[in-house]
Amino acid sequence: METYDNTAVSTETKEACAIETMRYMLQNYAQDKGIPFKDALLTFTTSSTYQVLFDFDTQVWKEGPDYLRSLFEKALINK
Repeated sequence: METYDNTAVSTETKEACAIETMRYMLQNYAQDKGIPFKDALLTFTTSSTYQVLFDFDTQVWKEGPDYLRSLFEKALINK
C-alpha cells in the first residue's frame, strides 16, 4: 500500500492560500475604509506585510484575514 504524506503543502497551495487570504482581507479593509480595492491593494503590495505573507517560512499564509489585517495595520502605523 502506498502512503501519502499529508503534512507536505506545495508552494502552489501556499501561494493560493496567501492570495485568497489577502484578497478577502483587502475587500473588507477597503470597504471599512471607504476606499477602492485597487488603492488598498497598492498600499498592501508596497508594505512589509506583503513580503511577510509571501515568505512562506513565516507561515502567515495559513493564518486568517483578521490576523493578516492586524499585521498590515500595525505596519501602516509603524511606517
